[in-house]
Amino acid sequence: MVREFEALANTIMHRWATERDLWVSPSEVREARAYLASHGVRSRERTDGTFEIGDEDAQSYDAARLVLLGLRRVHAARRPAALAR
Repeated sequence: MVREFEALANTIMHRWATERDLWVSPSEVREARAYLASHGVRSRERTDGTFEIGDEDAQSYDAARLVLLGLRRVHAARRPAALAR
């Protein structure tokens, strides 16, 4: 799942940029949650369809913001590699 989300990151960003729509699929949300969990970021789905991130003082995120949080981590991980070139 971790590699899948990393590979999917460019596709999501392209779709968001070209379509100007922040829609995400349930599978993208699952992959983002798995990716975040692999980096120690816990999430829990709430009954209203939003997600709590963290344990204490948990913040509530909608699906697109949860995926964006994962995309930011992917981008941050890629940045040092790009700067090393």
